[in-house]
Amino acid sequence: MCLLVVMVFCLPAVPAKADRFTIIDETGSRKQVDGKLHGSGQGAVAIELPDGRIELYTQAALLERDNSVEWQPETPEQIARGLADRFGPEVFRSKIDGNYVIGMVLMDPLERSAETAADGFLRKAARFMNQVDDIFEDFATSARLTIHDAEVPLVLLIFESDSDFNSYATTVMKGQGLSVNRISGFYDGLTNYLSIRMAECATFEVPLHEAIHQQVYNRGILQRLAPVPAWFNEGIATGFEANKDRIRSGPIQVHSRFATRVADIQNLNWDVLISDDEAFRGDVLAGDAYCLAWCLHWLLVNEHRDAYRSYVELLSKKEPLAKQDPQFRAGEFVQLFGDDIPALERQFSQALKIAMRKQRFRPEKPTPGMMVSQQNLAELEIKATTRVDRGGVLEVQGRLRNMNPLRSLTFAVNLVTDGGTYAQWIVPNVDSERTVPLPLQYATRVMPGQTGQASSTFRVEVISVLPTSSQAREWTQGSPPVPLEGR
Repeated sequence: MCLLVVMVFCLPAVPAKADRFTIIDETGSRKQVDGKLHGSGQGAVAIELPDGRIELYTQAALLERDNSVEWQPETPEQIARGLADRFGPEVFRSKIDGNYVIGMVLMDPLERSAETAADGFLRKAARFMNQVDDIFEDFATSARLTIHDAEVPLVLLIFESDSDFNSYATTVMKGQGLSVNRISGFYDGLTNYLSIRMAECATFEVPLHEAIHQQVYNRGILQRLAPVPAWFNEGIATGFEANKDRIRSGPIQVHSRFATRVADIQNLNWDVLISDDEAFRGDVLAGDAYCLAWCLHWLLVNEHRDAYRSYVELLSKKEPLAKQDPQFRAGEFVQLFGDDIPALERQFSQALKIAMRKQRFRPEKPTPGMMVSQQNLAELEIKATTRVDRGGVLEVQGRLRNMNPLRSLTFAVNLVTDGGTYAQWIVPNVDSERTVPLPLQYATRVMPGQTGQASSTFRVEVISVLPTSSQAREWTQGSPPVPLEGR
């Protein structure tokens, strides 16, 4: 018997020439930009800077290009200093670990006693990101994909304050994609940064997903700004699953959450995802789109390995800023996987059942009337009971944990029902990592502009502030925040 051993080689970055571009900016002034031409097309030019960021200019703004400088990526230390200058050294902390720069943007300057906790938090994040390196290489080996080392340092930005994250995301994303308040983290192809809310470091599920995007675009699988189908981009990232600060599976295994969601999807199908990305860009269908992206990717990487590898090679050759119409894109898929999409869906259903049996898969069943949530650095467990004897009023109670590892916080928790009523807890000065009860009450306060009806469902919104802030003083002195409809 001959045993075939497939190796994945991580190739070192090769020194290259760079360019000195002369650009005319919006004011009509000339400036010089040193970097590499990342791509051009659709009337634009993409220039990669030594820190890994990409800047876009119109082709008309490019006056001269002089191939006279060496390409020398910035060091992690240089990037960390640049980030400190941008956000302010008093509210920025960083940790360098290998090729990673882990940065933390604070909501307020830290007390000296919290610096040790901040350093430990950054170390934990750095360990996780290095785990991502290892698990991604394991997947590349199993799928027989060739990868190389990242050419520039990789950045993870962690925002302690949700409001700071929202402001930053609004600036970077410029209104594209999902609503900012529905995003827990994102990888941006222009900055090359992975940015997340601090609360996501409790499970690392979102950081893992976005870190896979960062791996894919920095280790030779895909090129940034290339016309890659969203289903593949999200499918490969959803294949990895985190359990606290450990990664428990890759794209070969069954994902515990997505596998249980498939049967509930009715308004979207594989045909749409293969030819169009719109479902991923809106708040309504995005959840279903991500789930189906996992399904399609899981099937192809497990049941069509040779064609999958060929497809990845095809995608890797797509040029940045190139334009591609939906028909051509669908044709590439059909060329490698066939045009009988319903047959692929049936194959997926059969393969998933077999895989779930082999993995002894047991989906977690939600507890009726119990909600577990994380918002604004609060980890919540809330139990709700409909009191028929009180006219359908919701009886609610639970507990709250301050997830912030650095400091105490004051919380306002609003539980808003579908009947236009709400319950509220003001929880002052909760110590770091401490859990406190949310005492029993009834959701009988009436929302502004509502009449108050019997209710059966609810949503929760949490605001967290520093105990010394003016907001905290207002809340504790009798002026709590009133929930807004649809906030």
